[in-house]
Amino acid sequence: MRKASSNTNSLSSLIRKILKNPKISERLDNLDVLEVWDTLIGSNLQKYVTDSKVYKGKLFIKLKSSTLRNEFSYKKTDLIKEINSRLGKKIIEDIIFK
Repeated sequence: MRKASSNTNSLSSLIRKILKNPKISERLDNLDVLEVWDTLIGSNLQKYVTDSKVYKGKLFIKLKSSTLRNEFSYKKTDLIKEINSRLGKKIIEDIIFK
């Protein structure tokens, strides 16, 4: 069996290089935001969400219920603080409910 040459990179160093790419790390952060959002609102309220996405530091949430939209708009600043604190960095600046 042939031995690996000394100039090959380990898998962990390759993954670190890939994650340092700003576009990829930004997309992974956006996925983390959506996961935190899902855990924040829980499965009962998740059925009222039709679409959710992150674009340029804003979390866009499309809801079926206008009353739920109104309730979330009252708690918007608390939700932003909670999402950013769970992620450990400021990613979300605003949440837009439609």
